[in-house]
Amino acid sequence: ASQCRTRSPLAMNALRDKAKAAAGIIAAKASAAKEAAVEKAKKEAESATEYVQQKAEEIKPKLRAAMAGAEPSIQEFLKHPDVEYLKQNPDVIVVVCEILAFLGIPGAASICMLIGMSGPADMLIPLVMAMAGPVASLRVSESGFLK
Repeated sequence: ASQCRTRSPLAMNALRDKAKAAAGIIAAKASAAKEAAVEKAKKEAESATEYVQQKAEEIKPKLRAAMAGAEPSIQEFLKHPDVEYLKQNPDVIVVVCEILAFLGIPGAASICMLIGMSGPADMLIPLVMAMAGPVASLRVSESGFLK
């Protein structure tokens, strides 16, 4: 004899309602986590300029290594950060954030986590720019750094 039972439509509706409620709770928690991560990244990104100024000598060798392995368009962006470039090439946000995290720039790791949660988004562009600007101030060139 088969142990498979059929469920009544009423039981199936109750299960479906429970699943929808659980999905709503999970979505709300994910949204709250994403908002918290954005706020954390904002606070951290505000300190990027000070961090780059204080740690410039430590960052330069890492930046040189990152630039050597980056595509020319990424190298150009890191020299001259441009909002429009990020808007036109949202996938670049991922690469730039990975480089910024590699350099230890405050907020970059949080943005990488956000990208993992929701993918590159326009709302992250101001944060990326707040971190990329100070790095660009190090005046990177193909052969090293200009003083």
